[in-house]
Amino acid sequence: MEEITIPTLEWFLPEYIHKDRTPDWFWSIGLIALVAAAIAIWFHNYVFAIFILLSGASLILFTLRRPHTVTFRITTAGITMGKDTYTWKEIKGFHIKAGDPYYKLLLMTSKKFLPIYTVPFPQELSKQIR
Repeated sequence: MEEITIPTLEWFLPEYIHKDRTPDWFWSIGLIALVAAAIAIWFHNYVFAIFILLSGASLILFTLRRPHTVTFRITTAGITMGKDTYTWKEIKGFHIKAGDPYYKLLLMTSKKFLPIYTVPFPQELSKQIR
């Protein structure tokens, strides 16, 4: 069986699109978490109150975090997304979805838990990726 070679495609994008939030948004999340925790304490559900406070704090901290730049690479061996590499044997199919600001490459893998991956890419690479 003859091995097929393809040219290497590589691009760099942030791991997600960051949205800047206003201080009012942070105050709203904090106030909602405090009121919900107070109601949980009123009903003597202390574990749920702690869960609500931790969830609100986590949401605020993850919103403040800036996205990291991820390297995406398509080679003869497979597709690399950051540190993860998927061989062509693991990929069942794909679909390209147009979007704004990036197109999306939907990959269906043979995994049971997370079978579909979404890989953003610049619009200029759509014909080469297909």
